[in-house]
Amino acid sequence: MDYKKISDDVSRKMLSYIKDTSGWKEIKKGKLITVSIRPSTDYPGNIYRVEATIEQPAEKVFPFIYLPEHRTKWDKSLQLYRIIDTLDQDTAIYHSVTHSFGMGLVPPRDFVYLVHIKKYNSLLTTNSTSVDHPKCPPCCSYVRGKTYPSCYACYPSPENPTHCKMVAIVQVDLGGMLLPSVVHSVMPTSLMNLVTDCRAGIKALKY
Repeated sequence: MDYKKISDDVSRKMLSYIKDTSGWKEIKKGKLITVSIRPSTDYPGNIYRVEATIEQPAEKVFPFIYLPEHRTKWDKSLQLYRIIDTLDQDTAIYHSVTHSFGMGLVPPRDFVYLVHIKKYNSLLTTNSTSVDHPKCPPCCSYVRGKTYPSCYACYPSPENPTHCKMVAIVQVDLGGMLLPSVVHSVMPTSLMNLVTDCRAGIKALKY
């Protein structure tokens, strides 16, 4: 598997997705958080866009989002989040296992995906997509989900450079026999909880 090509391809795609603000339909809104949706062109499902403001500088928020030593301390949706292979200083293979969510409607899932860090001046991005890796084949304990091209992006808020604007582009096939209506009902709340937990984690850990 050509991980370098995958890294480059997903990074280019996600930069275009971050910049493209057309065609989104807002479906959920909270305190300085919005979740929008549109049909995906990468798989037969939806692509979700989360936009939020976090009251910390972007360079502090960014590593807090993806590094295991930080994320395992605040992300309540995960029971496991680890690096299984480091490819270079900006690229690694991750394995994550979720808790059940949606009040038990969605049992635990596991995911194996490449994460590539790409920085464009003040725009900091993680770029991810599912891959196969010999260290982590599918197992009977979890339903294997699949992450299609997705990312987190952080940049200084134009209104207040000491605060951070965060954009998350999420495309995920949870696998199993879930009805699309179940996924559509639980994903927006789960994505809003992600931002809420991140804010609380930064505050609690005084990061």
